[in-house]
Amino acid sequence: MKTIFITGISRGLGLSMTRHFLSQGNRVIGLSRTCSSELAELLDNYPATLIWQSFDLLKTADIDEKLCRLLPLQTERIDVFIDNAAVALQNLLHNADNKKIADLLTINSVAPMLLTKLVINNFLRHRVKGVIIHLSSICAHKAYMGLSVLGASKAALEAFSRTVAAEYGRFGIRSNTIVAGLVNTGMFSLLDNRQELDFKKNTALRTHVDAQAVIDMVDFLISDKADKITGQNIHVNAGIL
Repeated sequence: MKTIFITGISRGLGLSMTRHFLSQGNRVIGLSRTCSSELAELLDNYPATLIWQSFDLLKTADIDEKLCRLLPLQTERIDVFIDNAAVALQNLLHNADNKKIADLLTINSVAPMLLTKLVINNFLRHRVKGVIIHLSSICAHKAYMGLSVLGASKAALEAFSRTVAAEYGRFGIRSNTIVAGLVNTGMFSLLDNRQELDFKKNTALRTHVDAQAVIDMVDFLISDKADKITGQNIHVNAGIL
């Protein structure tokens, strides 16, 4: 049984990953700003193995002390950290609200870095060869109209993950990013039907990727079969080339 810390578990990919890992007999420590009805059901069904806390990742000053009082992120061994929580801003830059830009960068880039610091300290304290997975986006690799800030936030995270892999590989700690398509990073809702069709046409497989494909890659990356894979950006997006 692994203890897996996941952010953004109330819906979408985060909820699907939480359900998947619980069904495998793992323990999940999760946070999200709100609790959906689906998450509440999981809390009822897995009272012994799912720990959840409402937390706003904009409150970065509270991460080190307050969050650690609410969740056992220091005292209990963590095996895996999955950085999933993210927000989007769809607007051309000259029209974008400054506060929304700053908030997006805080949630998508700054908070994951601070949480990674916390998790690495946990790995070192408990002598764990831990695994870190950041969920990135194809927007960090290709230009999409109105998504410049989202792309920049995820590109920063990818650079961060590579350096963390280099710095902590000597302890057996691995860090990778999964570059998902728009569906799996929660951005597909930004597209209308025509844009969705255009998006599918621009993939090598002429389709989009469902959550299970990303979960399968996460399963692989946290397994011993991937113990030599670190510092990589792994694309799971039906071939956006």
